[in-house]
Amino acid sequence: MKKVILALVACSALTFASETTIDATMKLMKQGMDQIQSGFMYNSKDDIKRGIETVQNADAIFKHVKVSEFMKSQKTTVAKNINKNLSKDLKALQKAVESSKYSDATKEYGKVLNDCLSCHTIIRGW
Repeated sequence: MKKVILALVACSALTFASETTIDATMKLMKQGMDQIQSGFMYNSKDDIKRGIETVQNADAIFKHVKVSEFMKSQKTTVAKNINKNLSKDLKALQKAVESSKYSDATKEYGKVLNDCLSCHTIIRGW
């Protein structure tokens, strides 16, 4: 898994964001979100932490994507703000998990999920 993450980071650092990079990054984010949710369902703090790390790594890759290539310029600023919120909300989720405050952590997970859906709403025009 770490090799996949490192490969994606290297790929994004060396090339312009392509449709393939975006697809791979979104799949990585989904894997991380799935792992976080699974960690909550099976009481696995390690799974939650690994899932958070996966989403954070995918988010780092996504920061290099030129969002303006995929949407109108007005919406680019909104998407960038959502990306900033995602980083902040992931840190809050991580802090809650590390403090074993799982009720707070589930609320933070909800914020992370909302960040994802907000961006998808804009990009996909839902």
